[in-house]
Amino acid sequence: MISITLAESQESPVALEALQQVLEVFLDRLFEGERGVALHLTDDPEMQQLNGQFRNKEATTDVLSWSYFEEEPDVEHVGDLAVSLDRVRAQAEENGWDEQTELYRLLAHGCAHLAGWDHERSEGEAREMLEVEMELLNAVGLPGLYPE
Repeated sequence: MISITLAESQESPVALEALQQVLEVFLDRLFEGERGVALHLTDDPEMQQLNGQFRNKEATTDVLSWSYFEEEPDVEHVGDLAVSLDRVRAQAEENGWDEQTELYRLLAHGCAHLAGWDHERSEGEAREMLEVEMELLNAVGLPGLYPE
């Protein structure tokens, strides 16, 4: 099951049904069997609070992930994601693409974390994680976002 919540102050740049479909594609490619995830779309102040609470970092961030799969690979609910729509808007403009593309990019990144990849562990794992993200984005019609 995929659940999506939207903070009161926010409007999603993408229909929630489309987000659910993209998450289903990502989960199908990353995990075997029926899996679920929870997505919370919010703003920079809440992301800063969450980043401080869970990562001891007092700055905002674009995406946070909490994986339950890493400790229990058979779990149906693989994890939770939080995304700052403020970061989505700013980074979309910086990257020169639309908000939908940026949101999907962040979801691919977050889902790769849920599956166990961590770009902070090593350069090799960072490259592998980027390849996974590119495969996920290609699967939803967004090839070529990253330089080869």
